[in-house]
Amino acid sequence: MLRSTLAGAVLAVSTALLTAAPAQAATGTITGLAGKCLDVAGASSANGTAVQLHDCNGTAAQQWTVGSDGTVRALGKCLDVTGNSTADGAKVQLWSCTGGANQKWTVTAAHDIVNPQADKCLDVTDNSSADGARAQIWSCSGGANQKWNAPATQTTNQCWATHYGPQPPGALTASGELFDNNADTAATSLSRQPQLPFGTRVQVTNTANGRSLVVRINDRGTFAQTPQEPKCLDLTDGAFSRLGGSLNPDDGHIVVTQTVLN
Repeated sequence: MLRSTLAGAVLAVSTALLTAAPAQAATGTITGLAGKCLDVAGASSANGTAVQLHDCNGTAAQQWTVGSDGTVRALGKCLDVTGNSTADGAKVQLWSCTGGANQKWTVTAAHDIVNPQADKCLDVTDNSSADGARAQIWSCSGGANQKWNAPATQTTNQCWATHYGPQPPGALTASGELFDNNADTAATSLSRQPQLPFGTRVQVTNTANGRSLVVRINDRGTFAQTPQEPKCLDLTDGAFSRLGGSLNPDDGHIVVTQTVLN
């Protein structure tokens, strides 16, 4: 990590401080625009079945499991972006689970359901609340047709996140990238076992305000720790600020949860 390299010091860490229970899947309805439910058309489990908005009816076609693996499932199959597309307007369907990036979703504290590959939100086409309105992906806008109440996975992976602060021009991360203090990137603690590979995407949520974003791991760090301050991530100043953290040196930590997406 940059700070450790510049200081020339390696600080002792304790893996016991970063223990966490694995996230647990949660099942229930996903409600959205006009209080209607995300629904599998005709309650069919056939590959390619449309996923739509519909009056809530309590059937299995409206029971979704938000998994710790990033999938959202109904009727034994996965919520899937048609054709592995990342384009605005790509329709969403039910499909056999493949582990593909077009079947990975992040449920955020802001009530968005995001496909990280496309960096787009689950969206109701044309902002229509009519039964049968198709679900699609679209650039996240914060609109009501992109807000969902979904069953939440449970995790106790809570820790303290810090931020880099000023760095010298031309500084490199441990992965060899040119450091960008405004990017959504982070260093992960060397105390984490196993180590997260460079390129891993991690959803980070500030527990104080619910703000959430996805950062990419491109650096390593060894952090001074105490039992009161188990530090697990070093965020860029930009990412830290977007999560609502203060860049004041005397107030440079926030409590976060972190969920590995890939």
